[in-house]
Amino acid sequence: MTPTSPNRILRLVGALGITLALVAGAGACSGGDKSTPADDSTTVTSSEAFPTVQAATVKGKSINVVSAPPAGVTTSTPAVPTTIAQNALPAIPRNGLNSAGVKKTADGFEYTNPTYFKNPLVFEVLETSGDWLKVLIPARPNQTEGWIKATDVTLETVSYRMVLDLSKFQLTVYKGNDVFVETSVVIGKDSTRTPVGRFYLTEKIKQSNDTGIYGSWVLATNGYSESLDTFNDGLPVIAFHGTNQPELVGTKASNGCIRMTNEVVSQLADALPAGTPIDIIPGA
Repeated sequence: MTPTSPNRILRLVGALGITLALVAGAGACSGGDKSTPADDSTTVTSSEAFPTVQAATVKGKSINVVSAPPAGVTTSTPAVPTTIAQNALPAIPRNGLNSAGVKKTADGFEYTNPTYFKNPLVFEVLETSGDWLKVLIPARPNQTEGWIKATDVTLETVSYRMVLDLSKFQLTVYKGNDVFVETSVVIGKDSTRTPVGRFYLTEKIKQSNDTGIYGSWVLATNGYSESLDTFNDGLPVIAFHGTNQPELVGTKASNGCIRMTNEVVSQLADALPAGTPIDIIPGA
């Protein structure tokens, strides 16, 4: 894929809305209390057994996602809870604001494939019911779910999982039940908090300049800011990415994104597939 510069990431999203913007710019940084830096990696085994997760990669040039369970389908899993803070913000996408290859339809959404950044379109699978899959999708309110036809995708088991503890400024990445990476990170300021809940990694975007504000890689998620409706005239997508200000690691300094050293984000970009589940927790 052609490397992407920060300027391309932050292009205008108008009524037709065809671009993707990532939250967090160096000009919006502020200080905060630093946490104790964690080791970049370890092989400690977690005491918690994580459930198996599947990622669904779209086969065709587009896919329809329906919001309600299709006729004859009975869901056996509860809806992923959304946070109250989102209720005051408009939905994304919405009528008049289609976004980065996604548009609102009468019964749900239509997503184009590949993504704006020419990566395969991937959803996290929450449940299988006959010919249908319940999936987590890129939309706001965060944790929005939908249903897709199983025949429209290929399935792959994901062995990695990301857990971000905001109270500790700590990201832990597991491979199976073993800790793959543990590192301190930058999180959102109090005015633009990093949202909590269940998310997943949608795609990995290599940056052309490792010394830019996004560092070497951007790992985009399906989540959106719960404080901002737009960012630099674009959509406020939450992402994990590198940084050219590693001294801010362990502080609240971003507009909602999660920053880490370029060394660590490059390690994650090499290993993590799209569809990797992400749990962001407030912590103690």
